[in-house]
Amino acid sequence: PGWRRRVCWGSAGETGSMSSRGARRGSAPHDAAPSKADVSVGSPERGGNNACRVLLTHRGVSLEERRFDDETTEYTVRRGTRDAIARSAFPAWCALAACFAVAHALAAVADGTSSGGTAPSPENAGSGFRSPPLAFAAAASFAACLAVRALAGAVVSESALLMRHVGVRLSHETVLRFGGERKQRGVRFIDVHRLRSAAVLEAVRAKDVRSYLCFRVFPASALPEETTTVGNVARDDRGPRETTGEGDDEKRRDGQGRREGRRVVLVFSKIRPGLPVAREAYRRAHAAMFAAREESVRDDTETEKNLRSEAEAFADSLRCLPGPARGLGWWRGAEGTGGNGDVETFGKSSRRESILMVSDFFLPNLGGVELHMYSLAQRLLKRGHRVTVLTHAYGDRCGVRYMTNGLKVYYAFRVPVYNGSTLPDIFGNFKLLRAILLREKITVVHAHQAFSVMGHEAVFHARTMGYKCVFTDHSLFGFSDTSAIHMNKLLVLTLSDCNHVVCVSHTAKENTVLRSGAPPRRVSVVPNAVDAARFTPDSSMRRSENGRVVVAVTARLAYRKGVHLLAGVIPAACAAFPEVDFLVAGDGPMRPHLERMTQKHGLTSRVTLLGNVPHERVVDVLRRAHVFLNCSLTESFCIAILEAACCGCLVVATGVGGVPEVLPPDLLFLAEPEPEALVAALSDAIAALPRTERSEKKSELSPAAIHARVREMYSWEDVASRLETVYARAHATRDTMNGRMARLRTCGVFAGWLFCAVAAVDYLYWRWLEFSDPAATKDAAPEYVPDDEEEEEEAESFPGARRSRSDA
Repeated sequence: PGWRRRVCWGSAGETGSMSSRGARRGSAPHDAAPSKADVSVGSPERGGNNACRVLLTHRGVSLEERRFDDETTEYTVRRGTRDAIARSAFPAWCALAACFAVAHALAAVADGTSSGGTAPSPENAGSGFRSPPLAFAAAASFAACLAVRALAGAVVSESALLMRHVGVRLSHETVLRFGGERKQRGVRFIDVHRLRSAAVLEAVRAKDVRSYLCFRVFPASALPEETTTVGNVARDDRGPRETTGEGDDEKRRDGQGRREGRRVVLVFSKIRPGLPVAREAYRRAHAAMFAAREESVRDDTETEKNLRSEAEAFADSLRCLPGPARGLGWWRGAEGTGGNGDVETFGKSSRRESILMVSDFFLPNLGGVELHMYSLAQRLLKRGHRVTVLTHAYGDRCGVRYMTNGLKVYYAFRVPVYNGSTLPDIFGNFKLLRAILLREKITVVHAHQAFSVMGHEAVFHARTMGYKCVFTDHSLFGFSDTSAIHMNKLLVLTLSDCNHVVCVSHTAKENTVLRSGAPPRRVSVVPNAVDAARFTPDSSMRRSENGRVVVAVTARLAYRKGVHLLAGVIPAACAAFPEVDFLVAGDGPMRPHLERMTQKHGLTSRVTLLGNVPHERVVDVLRRAHVFLNCSLTESFCIAILEAACCGCLVVATGVGGVPEVLPPDLLFLAEPEPEALVAALSDAIAALPRTERSEKKSELSPAAIHARVREMYSWEDVASRLETVYARAHATRDTMNGRMARLRTCGVFAGWLFCAVAAVDYLYWRWLEFSDPAATKDAAPEYVPDDEEEEEEAESFPGARRSRSDA
């Protein structure tokens, strides 16, 4: 399709401007099946200044505009009375009251029969209630009162009265009438001097995702000094800041360190009309409050034409991809088939993927898995794919956030309970996951790390819905301890259901195949990579060390990272090499162990403990170093080794796990996990260092030469290309419901049948969700478009829109 659809005008959100297109970055056209979405545009009715006209109707909800004068406009979202009552709790409470009334009648008949119809039965004579019918009557009365309360709270319309230079007045109307006419309730007023902007934001609310029209306002007690008034409209001259979405107060410190608050006021939050209505209301509210009057008023014919084209584009965009994206399972038809029904061939696919990466571990937490997911997502975005991340909340970072290049992250309301992992709830977050899969039009679910509970649950639920799933295992596990046994059994369940498995080294592949029993042909090796543009050597920082040799260590100070070995290596190395200093970046539970060691041996001047260093500052530590030391007891790959080598360091490491596969022997000096062996390897690395600046330029072990070799060996572009091949192989697989159950039964004598029972319950729950909340009612999420491309699109579609945005 050649059209482009607009979802959200302007950059009125600190998360970046959002919009969507039917075909973007080489995407294939969507399936031509008609959408069930009801999107229509009403013709404007010409009349006086107080005339009301219907702008848009979507799934029984209409957006009305009433213009009082040139400076005052009211926008109302309205739905039918029957629909409002049906969506409220009134039917449920009425049904409960009816049940209690029937029980009251039956108990009254039974009580009369037992007492012979003449006197109360002896067993009820001394009770507080002289007869059970009284209890049922009281319960029925209480349920009836709650039903009336629910009916009184059923909202049929919500209004936003926009008064230029004055402010915004919000209100709503309920089903019950007072004095013959409905009375506006919940009236709120926002002064224009506190009003900042209007926007459409996405928020995670109690296991679901919604799009809301909202106003950002500054509280009266926290108006920033930099805020000026231009044309009686509050304007903030400072740069954009990140928003959290759903109504949470956001705070930041200015240059003087003063705490400022900002909050979000939701509009139409009770009816929640859907993205098309919220988008159109946002566009008009933004123009009515912030744009110049002569730019916001257009001819009615042109307005109707634009509205109709946008509505048709949005309806077409809801035509989801075949199969799971429409809410259908893979037993409804052949899976992995193309347009002609033939199985897709293995190899690199040219289709545009919509990828959901799921893990308990993601930014702002720092680690190998977190950096791998972020770097891979950025590269896939640049290659034209759409990437979404689902993880748990980190402190006050919850809801929907946008990161660099429009990477969309859902921080779900789940709390980690142990080592960064959340508590398993099996079915608790299925509804939220389903909403994300449908809204983002996901084609592949990619879970990371065997420790991640969210990753295992996402694969299980996604396979129930028929999605293709890929799992990346980043760690090595044993076979004997209790935790490893339970983790391996869970891995057997997940990998038996995955379409393809990825490991970061050949050692990790062997370990994963032995632990899970997955067929080796379904397991691929895709190594980690390094950003060679960021991690570059700097000889001037080395020369600033006055001829001393610096050995750097960047790791979490925990037992798994071999801190006890490091505590034995440092004193021996300092005694053997007087010109060597140590630079340790990292924090953890074993840091006091290193501090006691340095004080005991008097090495405080030669050993610097930097503590926790942000990842963007790690490159400064590595540029000062000549040698990098890694003492880990187990590593599947170790990205830190690549980062150090990319900065021109020689690497000394323990020969465990997949470490020997990372670098060639002349750059990597391996040793047994013992202090004496590590000191000997460190001696060999120091001896191999170029001693003079002239020899450094000619040596193959110069920082520039090492950087060039690592850059040629590892790149995220190569990793993303290999992952595209993995996704193509996942799409080429075929499966049935019987095949899935047969695989699950092979997971164990008892566990196999247990997994089948859980899968059956999961399927029934999914079918119930499809009945109670059909996939066709889910709005497609707005897609991020960079600001420069969005401005070009605005200029083509609506002249003058760019200027109105800047004025706002």
